[in-house]
Amino acid sequence: MKRKKKLYIYVLLLFLVVWPVYQIVGMLGGHAEKQNAGKLLYQVSMFQMELLGSFLNDVNQMQGTGGLDLLRQAVYTANFTHEHLVLAFGEDRLTPLNGLTQLMQYVVRLQIGGQRPLKADEAQTLEQIRKQYADMFDAYGKLMSPSYSIVSAQNDKLMKADKAMTELLRKKLLQ
Repeated sequence: MKRKKKLYIYVLLLFLVVWPVYQIVGMLGGHAEKQNAGKLLYQVSMFQMELLGSFLNDVNQMQGTGGLDLLRQAVYTANFTHEHLVLAFGEDRLTPLNGLTQLMQYVVRLQIGGQRPLKADEAQTLEQIRKQYADMFDAYGKLMSPSYSIVSAQNDKLMKADKAMTELLRKKLLQ
């Protein structure tokens, strides 16, 4: 009986000493799961692109330039997060999206005149942008591989879609 009691005490002491040491070694050794920063930034950027797509889909329901405020904010945040994603991966692997900068300028230009109804050609331009953005968004959704690196073929598609949007907007901004 005394031996069993001693054995229980030793096991309890061993547990009380070994368990905290094991926990400390685990914390210092970095056993905690680490997230890939590029993956997390891509997820944020993807969310902002989805949000922008949603606002572009609603643009045909807008009656005037006053309704473009939310679109302007969505363009800004999507562009901001994508720029940071480019900084994280490098311009040699991920293309900057100049079309978003041009879209921001176009929306601001529409709003400079104050609140007014959209002209037919302005509404048509926004509809063309929405269609081109759909191509851009499709490529953006496939941009990251399962190993969290940039898929160069999708980056090429993204670059082409961005170039088309940029050209359209440059023409409209020069009118």
